[in-house]
Amino acid sequence: MEYDNDENTWRRPSEPKVQRSKCHQIPKRSTTLAVVVLGLAVLSCLLGYCVLSETLPYESKTLRLVIIFFRHGARNPTHSYKSDPFKNYQWPDGFGSLTNLGKLQLYELGKKYRSYYANFINEEYYEKDIYVRSSDKSRCMMSAYTFLAGLFPPTERQMWHPEIPWQPIPVHSLPRELDNIVAGTKPCKIWKAMYEELLAEKNSDPKFTELFDYLSKHTNQSMHSVLDVDFLYSTLLTEQEAGLKLPEWTKNVFPNKMRMPFMLSLALLSYNETLQRFKVGPLLKEIKSSFEESVRHANEEHSLMLYSGHDINVVGLWRTLGYTELLEPEYGASVVLELHEDVEQSTYFVKVFYRNNTKVEVPMEIKLPFCDDPCPYDMFVKYIDSFIPEDWERECQNTDD
Repeated sequence: MEYDNDENTWRRPSEPKVQRSKCHQIPKRSTTLAVVVLGLAVLSCLLGYCVLSETLPYESKTLRLVIIFFRHGARNPTHSYKSDPFKNYQWPDGFGSLTNLGKLQLYELGKKYRSYYANFINEEYYEKDIYVRSSDKSRCMMSAYTFLAGLFPPTERQMWHPEIPWQPIPVHSLPRELDNIVAGTKPCKIWKAMYEELLAEKNSDPKFTELFDYLSKHTNQSMHSVLDVDFLYSTLLTEQEAGLKLPEWTKNVFPNKMRMPFMLSLALLSYNETLQRFKVGPLLKEIKSSFEESVRHANEEHSLMLYSGHDINVVGLWRTLGYTELLEPEYGASVVLELHEDVEQSTYFVKVFYRNNTKVEVPMEIKLPFCDDPCPYDMFVKYIDSFIPEDWERECQNTDD
């Protein structure tokens, strides 16, 4: 839904006719009260205007580059379980597919960023202005396309069909086995060994024993890992969102008792600095490169970089930026990095924003834990440098050298 800037229209209430022969003096108290009420009304209008003027659209003379990493829209379940009463349910387009709601969510998200950055993003799409990367998963690619449909509706000049108010915009991706930038699915031997060791450690935590046993009993399958809880939680959530009635046994654990191990499972892939280096480092390298090109004015064309990925990727970027709270990114959740230039001081600084779902109207600015506010560009780059491998393949021990 786009932002609504409804005008506040003040109307004088209809007054009953009075006979001139029966004029009465207006009490002073009533006059005072009327003045106070009118004053409060005017003040409310001014405050409302100030709030809107600060957020719609975003006004910034210092903004130079915007990078947005977002999660795909609503999808069908990716897994079932043995006792699932809906394991034979005919999901439209199959497991893991983007739903019509998911398409709409990302379309609306694109429209919201269009409104928010109306003073920064060109009204017309030009290939030189924007670069889009996506996970190779179909739901992420389709989410990127619907996001772009909302972000860049064709102008009259760009309409190529009178009945199709849409224009094709390229989205780039790498095959799953080669992608260490967006989805982070390219194999990394060292990362895998460290992750599996950490996962085993967390699974052995006694606080999960009762939940694991309960889920194993009612699903008729082994559920002794937070990763198992992750997949089951996602399945139950998507079935619930589809309007299906969940089994009675789920009421004792879903969603509350399952949420924390679910969020922990998302976090484990990028749980510490070493894992973050392997999982998010290549993405940070690309972000740094984009920032540097903008600062050096080496590439004054791209003003917008978009990445369409998964919840684990949003969590990975979130944790690598220094936030340790467990996170449950909803569909369309997005992390925004902005590069600004202070022309008078000849300096640059970075701002970070977060939007947890597509319903949020304005992204929330968040302070970077490792930096001042606003964060000087040099300090930001120095921080992310520690997560960027010089030779990712070699550090992963994927090569024999």
